[in-house]
Parts: sequence; C-alpha cells; structure tokens
Amino acid sequence: MRKSVVTKWMLLAGVALSAGSAQAEQAASEAGRAVDDAASSGATGDIVVTALRRETTLQKTPAAVAAISGEELQARGISDIQDLAAAVPSVSFGQTIGQAHIAVRGIGSDVVTAGQDPRVAFYQDGVYIARPGAQLGGMFDVDRVEVLKGPQGTLYGRNATGGAVSVVSRKPTDTLEGYVRTGYGNYNAVTLDGAISGPIAETLTARIAGHFEHRDGYGKNLVTGKDIDDKREVALRGAIAWRPSDRLELLTTVDYFRESDNAFGLHYFNQGNPNVPVLGLKLGGLAARNSRDIYSDVDPKARTRSWGITEEISFDADWAKLRSITSYRKFKGFYLTDIDGTSVQLAYDKLFENAKQFSQEVQLDGEVDRFAWLVGALYFHEKNDGAGSEIPINSVVAGGPFSLRQAFLSIGDLKTESFSAYARVTFDATDWLKLTAGGRYNWEKKSISDVFQFDFSRPYVPGAPIIPIPPFPRSTSDSFSGFTPSATAELRLSPSVFAYFTYSQGFKSGGYNIGVAQAAFRPEKIKSYEAGVKTTTFDGRLKANLIGFHYDYSNLQVSQVRGQSTLVENAAAAKVDGIEAELIAEPVRGFSFGGNLSYLDAKYKDFLSIDPINVAAGPQDLSGNRLTQAPKISYALFAQGKWDVGDYTLTLRGDYNRIGLQYFTPFNNPIVAQDGYGVGSALARIESEAGWSVEAYVRNIGNTKAIAQTYVSSGMFGFPVLGALIPPRTYGLTLGYKL
Repeated sequence: MRKSVVTKWMLLAGVALSAGSAQAEQAASEAGRAVDDAASSGATGDIVVTALRRETTLQKTPAAVAAISGEELQARGISDIQDLAAAVPSVSFGQTIGQAHIAVRGIGSDVVTAGQDPRVAFYQDGVYIARPGAQLGGMFDVDRVEVLKGPQGTLYGRNATGGAVSVVSRKPTDTLEGYVRTGYGNYNAVTLDGAISGPIAETLTARIAGHFEHRDGYGKNLVTGKDIDDKREVALRGAIAWRPSDRLELLTTVDYFRESDNAFGLHYFNQGNPNVPVLGLKLGGLAARNSRDIYSDVDPKARTRSWGITEEISFDADWAKLRSITSYRKFKGFYLTDIDGTSVQLAYDKLFENAKQFSQEVQLDGEVDRFAWLVGALYFHEKNDGAGSEIPINSVVAGGPFSLRQAFLSIGDLKTESFSAYARVTFDATDWLKLTAGGRYNWEKKSISDVFQFDFSRPYVPGAPIIPIPPFPRSTSDSFSGFTPSATAELRLSPSVFAYFTYSQGFKSGGYNIGVAQAAFRPEKIKSYEAGVKTTTFDGRLKANLIGFHYDYSNLQVSQVRGQSTLVENAAAAKVDGIEAELIAEPVRGFSFGGNLSYLDAKYKDFLSIDPINVAAGPQDLSGNRLTQAPKISYALFAQGKWDVGDYTLTLRGDYNRIGLQYFTPFNNPIVAQDGYGVGSALARIESEAGWSVEAYVRNIGNTKAIAQTYVSSGMFGFPVLGALIPPRTYGLTLGYKL
C-alpha cells in the first residue's frame, strides 16, 4: 500500500519535472542566478526561511513549507492564527473556550484541555509555546511566519506530528527605523500597531513594538444585552541585541500579552440527537435564532495574561556555529461559558490554567568538506497549577426534588519534563544530489495530582464557589520515549527545477484526562512519505509546485465527550493521502495572480468507539470515516496589482478561499459538521515615497456564516450542539507612517 501510494506521487512529480526540465534548458543562465540569489523582482521572489534550522530559500527547501513575509501579512490583513490559517493551503483553524485548534493536512486537535497537547507545534522566535490558549494572541511586528507541513520529529521533536508554525519577530536594526499604523472599522474596531528600532550604543541595538486592539462584539447575549465575541487585547515586545564582536551576539527579548473580553462564548447550533430534546429548551428556555447571538444566563468571559523572557546567544567559531536559546514563560487563563446552550440557569463551565514553562535548547552546526552537520539538545519543563474546570448544575430546574446545587469539579496540577537530543547530516553527493539523514530521541515524564468530585449537598446559589467535599484523589506519573528518524534526497535537475523525497516519523506526547479515573493515554506515532517538485522559471515570474504525501498513524489520539468530561482516547490507526499544488505567475511587471489546491483523503483505518449521542448502539466501527478538520478539497485564489503613480504606489488585491466539507467528530455526524464554504476579501492601498500609507479593506465580503469549531455537549443537557463561528464581514480604513 505504501509503496504504491508513494510511486503515484513520484510519477506525478516526474511528469512535472520532465516538463520543467525541457523548458529550463532553454532559459537564460541569469534566471538560475536570480533564483539562487533570491532576488527576483516578481511576485514569486523567494523568501529566505529557517524552517530546517538553516537558511534556505523557499523554493530550494526540501520540505512542504509555506512562508509569508511581514509585509504580506500586513497587506493581507493577517493579524492572528485564524487569519493565517485561511491564507495557507491545507491549514484549518478552530477554537473552543479559548483554546486554539490548528490542523495541518487534516491533522490537528479537535479538543485540547490542560492535560493534553496539540499536534501542531507553535514556536515564537524559536521557543515552543506549550499552551494552546497562549497561541491566540495577535501577531505583530513580524518578519515572517513559516508553516511546516507534515511531521517534524527530527528538528522540532514532540507534538509536531501534524506540523509546526514558526513566528519570527523582527529584530533590532543597525539603522534607525520605525512605523506606526492605526485603523478603524465596523464593530467600532480600533487598532494601533507600532515599532521603533535602531542603535543605542556602538555595540548595542534595541527594538520596541506594541499592539492594541479594541472591538465591539460580533453578537449579543440576548439575556443580559451585553456584547459577545468582542476583543480587548494589548501586547508589547522589547528586544536588545549586544554584539561585542563579529563572532558573538546576545539577544534578549521580553514580551507581554493581555486579553480581557467576552470572547469564546459557545453558540447554539442544533439538537445533537433528534430523539432527545435539548434540556434547556424542554424546560422553557430560549436559544438564539441568529447563531451569532446567544441566550445565556451568564456572559462568556476570557481573561488571559502571558509574558516571557528569552535569551538567545549566537557564537560563530571557525569550525562551527553555536546557538543557545533559554526561555521562561508564564500563562494564566480563565474562561467562563454556558454549556447548555439556552437561557435556562442550568449549567456553565469555568476553565482555568496557570502554566509556567522553562526551556533550554542548544544547537551546533558546521561544515566539513562535502558534509553539513547539525546536533542539538532540548530540555523542557512545564508546570500547570490548578488546571481544570468547574461545572455547577441547577438541579431544581431540571425537575430535582430540592433546590440543590449539583456540581462537578475537576482540578489538578500537571508537570511535564522532557529531554531530547537530535542530529542531522547532509552529504553533497554530486552537483545535483544531496542526501540527508537525521534522527531525534525523545524522553518525557508526565505527572498528575488531581481531584474530581460531585457535590449534591448544598443550595444552588449562582456564582457561589464549590466547597470541597470528600473527593476522588489521584497522584500518578508515566514516562514516554521514542526515536523519530528522517531521510531526504534533494535533486537539483536544473537551475529552475528542484525535487525531493522525504521519509520521516513523528511523536506526540501521551498524557492524562483531568477529572477522569483513567490510565494515561498512549503517545501517537506517524510515518510520513512525501515527494515534491518545485519549479521557478521565466526569470522568476512563474512558480509551479506539486507535492504528494502519505501518512500512516498509529495510536491516534481523539477527543470525546463522556458525561460531564471531555477525554482523549487512542484510535488504533489512521491514514492520510494528499496532493498539494501551487501556481503563481507575474505575466507583466506589477500584476500577479495565482492559487493553490489541496486534496486530502484522511480516514480512520481501525477505530472502535461509542458515540455519546447514541450510547445504546454500543461500539461503532469508524473505519473509513474521515478525520476531523480534514476537508477533502480546499483551494485559494488571488490577484494583485501594484503600480507606481508619480510619487505614490497603488496596490489592489483580491483573495478567495474555499474550504470543503469538514466533520468535527470522528462519527462524521452531519449535525456536527460544516458544509463547504468560500470567503472573499479585498484591499486597496496607497503608499507615498514620504512614508505615508492609506489602506481600505473588506474581509468576508459575502458575510458568510460558517462554523469554525463545534462539538456535542453532554447528554446531561440533552446533547446541544455548540461551537464557534468564523468572523462576519468586516471593513475599515488603516493609516500608516514608516520612517
């Protein structure tokens, strides 16, 4: 099976290679030099990336990497992970109750709680950000964002079975530079971004950047009249670089983020089981007709705060380069949301996290003759104190005999300690062939000390805390380990045609379900086979890429609602086959167009599970069902014009993104799914040589209403289908000035 699939991908790549090679033989030698220097003036000009822990141009990177520069992020209005997912093929995004769910090629995390880890690793300036809630902050003053697709077990280690997202901030500069941008849009959206950078002494440079966003809600709580899904966030970052010599640099970065709003409310979409009425509606409660609104006895709340400090040391010796990254981070999150979906005072959920993480990574890379080598080691420690949830239930409205407060409480302290060592060697076999082999050994230990309890004994008082009664305590630990090898062959068939084949493995941590008397779930593992061809022709004005891949998963971790809890269990196996194609052209200077297409066939191969909506049916064989957040077809199109008019530059751009049918549970229930939909956006910008700019934008032009993430809530409340929506149509103006 594997060999036949890989053979198909290689045949597809061969067809494109033969066509590209024939054309490349006729191309001028200057075209090859333009590609090598990454200096093409066209829209297809290469971006220098560090996805493989070394600098390469995007078109000469032997991996499926999408990179967007900071300038393009601004031009396309991409300010957070949700915007980024819409701009990158094979990437989808959802969120529930303040937790980011990033999926790459259908591999993501449908539900992430404090005891679990995501499948797509998120990095900020080389530092792994463990908590999904800390990934939702705005992206500002960014040099570039790199999205690595497929398992990154060798260079990125644990929790990167689906891929990795790397956000690279702008660094202090040797010359004075800066900018400020402010905008206003519908929903009274006010934004302010700015940065200033330059030298402060002979060997010392610094950079300060900030971001502020304040917006009214996209909907209302029709019970209280307050906005929901609003935004109130502020972020700051400061960096100081000291270069005492040409060989040594020390970069210290401090960042801070705060959010305090009524975001992440759960919207009511449907009745999960047609034979079981939603309890709140049965009791006379109301649910909003407009799914952007909610009927809730409590307003949703999101209160998050995070900060971190990172010290990066780079030393260039004669024989190798040394890089050390030391980081300490804290994240605190509190979320409150209604989980019965109606106006009845029935139940709500409080979620809380208080996480601290420390990491130390050391890398050493060099070259000897025709060999390039890299070795590294990473130590990671995280402690999440008081993580868990509290669910008060008003039993009297549900027909209970007394006005008692029933509640479920789960709270625990989780610790993760991880160590890994890795190495990679690249051999320049010939002028046109490079061979690379690498591997990483991962070891980690997870410990949990938690309590979970039911409280049936006190009067129901909205907002009253739960007083601990005899709980069900647990204190245990487990360790997990694994080796993840990789091998790559790179072929430069001409100055304009580059091809590669990669075999790699990935490893995702095991863990615990807080509040469930269950043994640790096992790590999941993946084997990946990928072949690709990348072509850049016509003096850099035409880029065409084709990639095919096949994944084999074992012990795939999936989330399910069980009673009052959401827990993770291991599926036996899954497989993913896919093709990605990209074409970008600049037929005339200043005008470019293009698009990308993704095809995914992502299915469970062997998986038995009980559907919480229909427990009486017993275990169901889900073999052949599609994975969650895995649309079979998705594509994106764009057109952009950029012209000089006197002392001004005019830019016009339009984008259209189409995402196919997505399921949000492994049971592929159409009630818990989103049909295919498309979203368009447009912008117009005028820039002056003096540094001023004015931009008008509109996003989600058609005001498409689509589900970003959804799940079936507990049967205790009649299985209401709850979740989050993509943003509605937004538009506005942005003014900017650049030094």
